[in-house]
Order: sequence, then C-alpha cells, then structure tokens
Amino acid sequence: MDGFYAPSYKKQKFPREFFYLKDLKKLSNIFTEFGRYVLMIKNMFSRPDNWRMYRKQFFEQCNFIGMQALPVVAIISLFLGMVMTLQAAYMLNNPIVPKSVIATVVRDSMLLEIAPTGISAILAGIVGFKITSEIGYMRLYEQIDAMEMMGVHSLNYIVLPRIAAAMLTIPCLIIFALTLSMFGGYVVALFSGRVPIDYYLTGLVTNFKPYEVLVAGVKTITFSFVISSVACYLGYYFKGSSVELSNTSTRSVTLNCVIILALDYIITSYML
Repeated sequence: MDGFYAPSYKKQKFPREFFYLKDLKKLSNIFTEFGRYVLMIKNMFSRPDNWRMYRKQFFEQCNFIGMQALPVVAIISLFLGMVMTLQAAYMLNNPIVPKSVIATVVRDSMLLEIAPTGISAILAGIVGFKITSEIGYMRLYEQIDAMEMMGVHSLNYIVLPRIAAAMLTIPCLIIFALTLSMFGGYVVALFSGRVPIDYYLTGLVTNFKPYEVLVAGVKTITFSFVISSVACYLGYYFKGSSVELSNTSTRSVTLNCVIILALDYIITSYML
C-alpha cells in the first residue's frame, strides 16, 4: 500500500554490565546451594527419637543400595579385571619385562583407581539416581511436609539412614569389585595362555604396599559420602513437577561424577 511503511526493529543490545550481573548471580547461587548443603549435613546429626524406626530404615536402605547394585557391580568388575589383564599383557609383551609385572600392573590399577573411582562413578548412576528420585517423590507428594507437621525430624529420618547405609554398603561393594576383578584376571591367566598362572599369582603379591590400601580406603569412604549426600540434598530440596524430577535425578548423577573426579585428583595428588 502506498504511504505504508513497516517499522524497522533494531536488535536490542544489552549493556556489558548485564552479563556481569548474570555471572554474579550464578556464582551467588553456587554459594547458596553449598551453604544449604552444609546446613543439611549439620542438621541431620541429631539423636533419633525412635531407634527402632531408624534401624528399620537403615537396614532397608542397606538392602536398597547394596543388593540392587550388586549384580551390576559384579558383572562390570569381572570383565574389567579380564580386560585389564589382556591389555596389560599386550602392552608389556616384551622379553625383558617379567610376566609377573602384568599382574602387578593390574593390581595397582584396580586398587588405586579403577575400583574406588570407576565403580563409584557407576554407583553414582545407580544409587544416586534412585536416592534423588525416591526423596524427590516424597517431597513432590508432600510426604516430607506431613512428617514435619507430625513432629518427625525429616532430615534425621530420611537423609541420615541413607547416608549411613551408603557409607557401609558402597565400601563393601568396592572391596567385592576389587576381589572379583582380580579373579577375572586369574580366569584370563588360566584359560587364555597370555600370562602363566604362576606368574600371575606371584605378581599379585610382588611389591605390595599396604599404604595403597589406605589411599583406596580414603577414596572409597569420601566417594561414598559424596554420592549419598549430594543425592539426598537434591532430592530433599527438590521443587517442581514430576518431569523436572527426572532432570534433577539426572543432574544428581552428573554432579556426583564431576565431584568424584575432582576429589580423585585432589586425594591422589596429596597422598601419592
């Protein structure tokens, strides 16, 4: 049409300070979340009002965390030990290198890194996801609010038994995984012919340092606490719908894996 002019729209430019404020807000949220996490850990340590209910909840969580993850950990650990032995035999296939070194490399790799860190990352996907989902549904359907209305210390009743059960069962699972991975290497040595069985058994005890068990124990206990506490925190303070709960449970797995790897570096650099 004559005389009609379409208005021109210019792309709005945000001032640079706007992005600085957004970054500061994100940083502030991180500190807020960390402070609330610390307060949750502090407030959950109180004397249970009913020890019978607490014990029942504790043993239920031991079964929930330990027994359901046991088949997955067993299968993964067995094949990890078999694959590690085959790879070590391939990489150390040199007449100068004694065959017993293969078992020593497998033992140290599984003890210091793969069992405590790798299995913990796997358990973060199994245990962390389930804990966040379970507590998140309790928050979603106002079960936690109902407990608070009845005078029940919800942090003590919901969070503490799960963290205590995780710190008992996850180290047991990792010890079981380490043992089964050594057995997987034994199976490879027995049937593949890559490593003579006598050399494999000798290599498992050659140059063994008990201090390495301490390092693995520190990693295992630390990761057990992180997996359970982070998962409980995200579930306990969840807000949103059932669709958002799925995203929060996935975030629990991702966050746990990142924290585990960061702490793994810190512990390794400090203790080794």
